[in-house]
Amino acid sequence: MGRLSGSVLGRVAAKARRAALTPLYGALTGVVTAQPCVALTFDDGPHPRWTPALLELLARHGAKATHFCVGEAVARHRDVAAAAARAGHALGSHTLTHPSLVRLPAADVAREVADGHAALGELAAPLFRPPYGHHDLRVARAARRLGLTCVMWSAHAVDWRPQDAADLARRIDAALRPGAIVMLHEALHTHAPGDEPDRTALLTALDRVLSERAGAWRFVTVPALMALGRPRLSLVERRGEDAFVAAQVRGA
Repeated sequence: MGRLSGSVLGRVAAKARRAALTPLYGALTGVVTAQPCVALTFDDGPHPRWTPALLELLARHGAKATHFCVGEAVARHRDVAAAAARAGHALGSHTLTHPSLVRLPAADVAREVADGHAALGELAAPLFRPPYGHHDLRVARAARRLGLTCVMWSAHAVDWRPQDAADLARRIDAALRPGAIVMLHEALHTHAPGDEPDRTALLTALDRVLSERAGAWRFVTVPALMALGRPRLSLVERRGEDAFVAAQVRGA
């Protein structure tokens, strides 16, 4: 009986904690709206080959998106980031060097978030996404101090793993819901320069979905989606597995 009471009390305490902290430190996972609008988001750019190809595809379909950019990639390819902004897309930050923030000391967390956002300069929207989705209250506080909204997702297509275009298209299509935020990758920053995976399958899949869903869905930026309804917030505390993180070390 005592153990049962303790378990119930623990659940009650956890629920109260979430209720208290989510309005302050909850991450955006979608928007409550009946409108058929979706935010496609792309991590790990800008990339000199794949980002321009993605921008051309989105323009052809009249779609807007949000790009979560790695600061050191912006430093190398600022012209590509600027082209995305000129095309009407939103640019958020994705840290300076793409580490698992929950494994860093607090000072390093703050530096990665601040320097990654500063790399975008005037191109930046007040949006942030932690690499790998690894997030805790320290990360949330670092973003909040800078006035940034932490953006997670409601669905993803596991597009960092090798898949053919048909499988990717099915996954992206299944993710379409009013107010959804879909996480994809225009590049994979953890791979060494010159060894980045080919993104042709993703572009082919996107072209298929955007063609088939033309007129039925609108693809908008995260800020535009946020203007359509009440934000869905979640208190995300995710660390991931140590072995996975260790395997992501970027080559020289």
